[in-house]
Amino acid sequence: MQHTETLSSAQAKQSHRFRQNNASLVMLLLIWVLIPVIVLTFLLVRFEWTYREKIYPGVQVMGIDLSGMTRDEAQAALETVAATYSPPPIALRYGDQVWQLSPKDLGVSVAVAESLNQAFARGRNGNFFENLEDQWQTFWRGYRLEPVITINAGDTEQTVRELTADLNHSASESQVSLSELQVVVTSSQPGQMVDIDSTVNTIIQRSQNGMGGIVDVQVEKISPAGAIPVANKLAIEEALSQPILLTDSQGEFQFSLDPATLASLVTWIPDDENVGNLKPEVDEDALREIVESWAQQVYRPPLDARFDYDPKQNSLIELAPSATGYELDVDATVAGVVKAIESGEKQVVLAVNKIKPAVASENAENFGIKELIAKGVTKFAGSSKARVKNIEVAASKFVGVVIAPDEVFSFNKYVGDITAANGFEDSLIIAGDRTAVGVGGGVCQVSTTVFRASFFGGFPTVERWAHGYVVGYYGPPGIDATVYTPKVDFKFKNTTGNYILIKPIVDKNKGILTFEFYGTDPGWKVEVGKPQYTNRQSPPPPLYIEDPTMPPGKVVQFDWAVEGLDAAVPRKVWDKDGNLLIDEVLESKYKPWQAKFRFGPGYTPPAGAEVKWANQ
Repeated sequence: MQHTETLSSAQAKQSHRFRQNNASLVMLLLIWVLIPVIVLTFLLVRFEWTYREKIYPGVQVMGIDLSGMTRDEAQAALETVAATYSPPPIALRYGDQVWQLSPKDLGVSVAVAESLNQAFARGRNGNFFENLEDQWQTFWRGYRLEPVITINAGDTEQTVRELTADLNHSASESQVSLSELQVVVTSSQPGQMVDIDSTVNTIIQRSQNGMGGIVDVQVEKISPAGAIPVANKLAIEEALSQPILLTDSQGEFQFSLDPATLASLVTWIPDDENVGNLKPEVDEDALREIVESWAQQVYRPPLDARFDYDPKQNSLIELAPSATGYELDVDATVAGVVKAIESGEKQVVLAVNKIKPAVASENAENFGIKELIAKGVTKFAGSSKARVKNIEVAASKFVGVVIAPDEVFSFNKYVGDITAANGFEDSLIIAGDRTAVGVGGGVCQVSTTVFRASFFGGFPTVERWAHGYVVGYYGPPGIDATVYTPKVDFKFKNTTGNYILIKPIVDKNKGILTFEFYGTDPGWKVEVGKPQYTNRQSPPPPLYIEDPTMPPGKVVQFDWAVEGLDAAVPRKVWDKDGNLLIDEVLESKYKPWQAKFRFGPGYTPPAGAEVKWANQ
C-alpha cells in the first residue's frame, strides 16, 4: 500500500512539472510573436502619423517627386513645373495637309489643384487594407500620376475653324452658263463641311488623356441636288433668242434688252415648285442701273407758262405756254422687266409718268392775277455799262414768272448760272474780303430789288443773306440781299392763297430797277420800322498797291471805303382780320471796307496808308 501511494505521488509531481514546462514554453512563444507585432504596429502607426498631412512616398507628378510633401509644398512645386509643362504634341491632318497644334492654340493648361488632389489621395481612397497595399506598392515601385489637363474648348474650336476654313465648300449644282450666247450645262459636284464638334472632341479627349499624335479632320459630305434635264437647256436658249422691247403707251420712248444683256442679268436656279426644272433669277440691282440710265433719257422737266400782265386792260398775256414733263417710274419698270423675264414675254410697257407744271396755261383764268400787290425799287445810276448789262440780263430771267400758291420762290432757280455763256459780262463783284472783277457784277442789284418787293409786300422770307459790306447802290443798309449761285440764294414763300406774277422793269435812262408783284391783294397790313444801326466801325486806312504796268505817277481807285455796322430792321405783318402773321427783326452785319488804289512807279502814297510794293 505504502509503495503504491509513493508511486502515485511521484507521478503526480512529474505531471505537474510537465504542465509547468509547457506553460513556460507557451509564454515564451507568445512573447516572441507579440514583440514583432508590437514593433510593426508601432512602426505602422508612426508611419501613418508622419504622413497624415503629407503625400506618401513614391508619388510623382510631371516628373516631380512629391514624397513627404505637404499640400502647400507640393502645390508650389507643381505650379513651378506647370508653367513650362508641354503636353504630348498633337497635330491636325487632312489629306497631305498637317497642322501642328500648340498648347496655346488649344487653350491647354495644367489643373494644379486637381493634380494635387489625386497625388494626395494615393493610398487614402480604399479601406484600411487596400490603403496599406497601395501605400506599400507606391513606396516599393513608385507611382507616376499624369497631370490633370484642362482644355478651353472655345480656343480649340476657334483654332480648328481657322485652320480648316478652306476645306469647306458647298456642293456645286449643275450650272447653266453662256459662251458667246451658247448655253452650256456643267455637271454638279459634291461639297463638304468640316465636322467641327467631332474633330474638337477628339482633340480634347486625346489631350486630357495625355496622348499626343495625329487627329484627322472629320468632314461631312454634301450632295448636290441633282442634274439639270436637257429640256431646261432648250428653254433657256428660247428665252435668250430674242430681245425684250420696252415702249411707252404713246410710242414716244423705246428701249430694248438684247440677248447678251439678258444673259448678263439672269441666273438660272432650281425651281422648288417644279423639281428638276430651272427658273430665271434676275439681278435686280444690275437691272436697276440700266433702267435708271433710261430714266435720265426719258426725264423732261415740266415748263411753267409765262405771262405778262397789262394793268390798263386788267388782263394776262401768255408769253410762253406750259409744257408737261415726263419721268420714268424706275420701280414699276424694273418690276415689269422681271415679270417679262419670268414669264417669257418679249414686250413691256414703259411706266412713264406725266409731270404737270405748277403754272399751266389752261388754268390762267383761275390764277387770281388782277392787281398790284407788292413793289420793290432800287437805283443803279452811275453803274458801268457792263453792270447795267448784267442788271438787264438778270432782270430778263424773271419776265413772265408766275409763282403758284404756297410755292417757295428761288432767285437762283430762274437766274441760272452766272456765266458769260448765259449772257453776263465782267464787272465788279464782292469776292470774299475784296472787290474784284468777275462775271455777273450787278446781279445782286436784281436780287435786292426782288427782296424788297417781298419784304415790304409782307411775304415770309425763307432765305436771305446780307452783303459783306455796305453797297451804295442799295440805299440805306439793312434791306439788301446778295446771291452767289448755287449756294447763296434768296427765297420767299407765296402765302397769298393765289398765284402771283413777277414783273421786272428796267429804266436805263433813270437808272431805276423795279419789280412788281401782281395777284390778289391778301389784305395784309405791313409795318416796317426804321433801320437801327449799332457797332459802327471806321474803315481801315486805304490800301495802295504798286502796279509796274501802269504809267509812272498814275493812280486809279478800284474800291471805296465804307464803315462797318450792324443793322436791325423790324417788320410786322397782320392779316385782314388783325391776326399777327410775322413779327421779326431783319439783322445784317457789314464789315468795314477800306479804299483801294493801284499806282504806277514814282508815285508816293499818302502818310498812314497801307502800301504793297511790287517787290514785296
